[in-house]
Amino acid sequence: MSARGADRTVAGTLDVARSTVIIVGIGETLIQFGLTPVVAVIPGLGSALGVGAAEAAWILTVFILALAGTLLVCGRLGDLVGHRQMFGAGTLVYAFGAILGGLSPGLGMLLVARALQGVGAAMVSGNNLAILTAAVPTEQQGRAIAVVATTASVFAVVGAGFGTLVLALGDWPLLFLAPAPLALWATWRSRRLPDTTRGTRGDVDWPGAALLAITITVVAIALNHPHGTTTSDVMPVFHVVLPVIALATAALFVLLERRRSEPLMDWRQLRHGGFAAAIGVNTVLHLTMMATMYLGPVLVVRGLGRSTTAGGMLMVMVQTSAIATTFLGGWLYDRTRAPWLRPAAAGVLAAGFVLWGLSGVAGSYAAMLAVGLFTGLGTGVLLAVNNTVIMGALPDDFRGVASGMLETTRHFAHAFGVTIPTAILSLVVTGLAGAGGDAAALRWGFFWSCLGMAAVAGMGVMLALVPGGGKTVASR
Repeated sequence: MSARGADRTVAGTLDVARSTVIIVGIGETLIQFGLTPVVAVIPGLGSALGVGAAEAAWILTVFILALAGTLLVCGRLGDLVGHRQMFGAGTLVYAFGAILGGLSPGLGMLLVARALQGVGAAMVSGNNLAILTAAVPTEQQGRAIAVVATTASVFAVVGAGFGTLVLALGDWPLLFLAPAPLALWATWRSRRLPDTTRGTRGDVDWPGAALLAITITVVAIALNHPHGTTTSDVMPVFHVVLPVIALATAALFVLLERRRSEPLMDWRQLRHGGFAAAIGVNTVLHLTMMATMYLGPVLVVRGLGRSTTAGGMLMVMVQTSAIATTFLGGWLYDRTRAPWLRPAAAGVLAAGFVLWGLSGVAGSYAAMLAVGLFTGLGTGVLLAVNNTVIMGALPDDFRGVASGMLETTRHFAHAFGVTIPTAILSLVVTGLAGAGGDAAALRWGFFWSCLGMAAVAGMGVMLALVPGGGKTVASR
């Protein structure tokens, strides 16, 4: 090949990579616009629809359930029929769900629309990283993933502001209609994505997918039941019966997956210690990330007696730090491949939670802002580096499996990132009721919640120390 022809080939490859990063970034933006605008305005959205905040919370919960419950099957379908095809179909389904949600006359139809939108988001999310790593050269994947992660972080902040503005204008349907044009544009642009290699054989584990969806749904109902209105006669259903059902369906899911030749969750990949550990680190990362978003505003508003704006400013500081350092993490990893980056970043998270807890007990808002910046550093670096490790740990034919497991653990962790610190906070506050006032009790509840999450981050340090190793896959 002539030098000129080689130059054209390189230029064409770079154009494809840049275009792919943009389109995949739009896919992540759509997912954020399905989450953050809603979570920021749940009480106001409930008032606009004439329902309580507990009922309105299901507008978010249904989306997350559909997203987390179908991610693995969407990743597997991408391996079989093509990741580009799944991405394009997913953006179309997402757009239809968004339009249906904006036109819904009430809560019932809106929940159906949100479930449909969540499935579309899963089709996008389960194939996003597989498409990205197929199009971008290995030595540039860290930066590419960092760009996409940064885009998602930016639009997480933008989405919260957008939701607040829409509710202030009294036009709640716009909350769901707004991302539809962007989703349709992504559908059209998906034709330019690289056509990744499809699997030559295999099927989809539909029974496993059903069991996983049932397990997730039952757990969500058990954790999100209305505490204030549920009678003592019904409480055992939520606290005993549903957890038992969830454990049973989870056990059936594991047994079924271990017996199938083409499992939805390929347990053989988890025999790769580096991949399994990186998935564990991803779970820890998103547990701590959501705990930060929940605990900070609660302490600032209820424990320190400051305004909602002050609580929001704390989250802006944390998110800004994470956004600024995500690209730094990807750049450092591409240049050095240093194995210490992940455990160091997880260590920053652990130290940050300890310092945050001490700042809360001391009642220092300024210290909480400073520690928030420090914690964001650990979040941003760990996000970029660990995602790159996960997507590089398995062979190319299993990119969809890796992407699906990454995103599934991410959304599971988001759910439990609120549940775990809430349980600790409630336990401590109840035990200290009347001892120094509610604000003082809440500060100590915040302190022990932070220590609990520091312990979780410490587990992330240990998992990050497991060597990544080379790509491997069990033979079929």
